[in-house]
Amino acid sequence: MVDAEKIQAEGVKLLEEFSEKLKDVPDTKETHYVIDLSNVWRPDGEPRRHEGFRDRMAKNAPRMEDGYFACEKGT
Repeated sequence: MVDAEKIQAEGVKLLEEFSEKLKDVPDTKETHYVIDLSNVWRPDGEPRRHEGFRDRMAKNAPRMEDGYFACEKGT
């Protein structure tokens, strides 16, 4: 049987220990990455225009006004 109170107590203890370790980490504005980041969705390079893209998008849009997509303003 799993003791829920024991799991909760161990979880709280783990978070407290982790918070203590984070106090030793210096503040910095630099960002460090473990791996090289690259765009996996498309090759890097100059952007290019695809013929007929706006027409296809306009077909999916609920409403267009003066060549622009018209939609409700979100909050």
